[in-house]
Amino acid sequence: MVSWNATGDCLGDECRPRLVGFIDSKDVRIHDITLNQPAYWCLHLVRCDNTVIHNVSIFGDFKTPNNDGIDIEDSNNTVITDCHIDTGDDAISPKSTTGPVYNLTATNCWMRTKSCAIKFGSASFFDFKRLVFDNITIVDSHRGLGMQIRDGGNVNDVVFSNIKMRTRYYHPLWWGRAEPIYITTCPRHPDSKEGAISDIRFINISSVSENGVFLAGSKHGLLRNLKFKNIDLTYKRWTNYTGGLYDYRPGCQEMVKHKTGGMMLEHISGLEIDNVRMRWARGSLKGWNVNPILFRPSTIDNLSFHDWQSVDVQ
Repeated sequence: MVSWNATGDCLGDECRPRLVGFIDSKDVRIHDITLNQPAYWCLHLVRCDNTVIHNVSIFGDFKTPNNDGIDIEDSNNTVITDCHIDTGDDAISPKSTTGPVYNLTATNCWMRTKSCAIKFGSASFFDFKRLVFDNITIVDSHRGLGMQIRDGGNVNDVVFSNIKMRTRYYHPLWWGRAEPIYITTCPRHPDSKEGAISDIRFINISSVSENGVFLAGSKHGLLRNLKFKNIDLTYKRWTNYTGGLYDYRPGCQEMVKHKTGGMMLEHISGLEIDNVRMRWARGSLKGWNVNPILFRPSTIDNLSFHDWQSVDVQ
């Protein structure tokens, strides 16, 4: 069980074993169990169909990279409910390496991670379609909702709804810069394809975060038709880690110095903002050069703002 490679040889990080895995399986039911201290990924589905994961608790090592909670790779028709995931790396991570990922639903879950709570990718060679994440609580994570599309796959028809989260800085060796929402597509390597992200809805979401929302497409991989409805974003600082950086890793531009924005926008065609509140705890933002919206005008079109506010709070 050291490696999942056809050769049987382990490569780099894969020399650490997964804790539990299913390959080419159907109708798997995983419920009412606790998984402790994986050396690498904890629960890994590969090319599985019709899987139900219910009432599973995962306790990983908060100091260990690649200590993912649940990885859904090339698997379809997956349901995750009532899970508790407390781990060092991504909590729930759909990935597409040899085939698409579609019809994934995750509901009623609690997550804490030193990386991204819900992350698409970064393995993203095939498409992601029809994914729903509802009634999720995210606590003290480096990122909340993320997409790292780097290998040419496309993302379409995704809903994030009824989510409460708190995101904070950790050491910059960990991917992430405390963004509550992080949606990116760019080529992993100069010769990599650029995937597109479209029809993504964020509904009834509240966050307290040390950084802003980051929405960045690429020249040939636009973000299209994003909708934010009933969103409450509070910005404040409570750790001592350095801000003022945008994190494009893996690949792309890597780390870039930048002003802090409530929302950073680039390479987007179609963004609707409806009933969105930004609250700035100015007393805790000393040294910040902040703006509610930052964007590159030549890369943005079709923006709609309705009932949007940015206000200072104590």
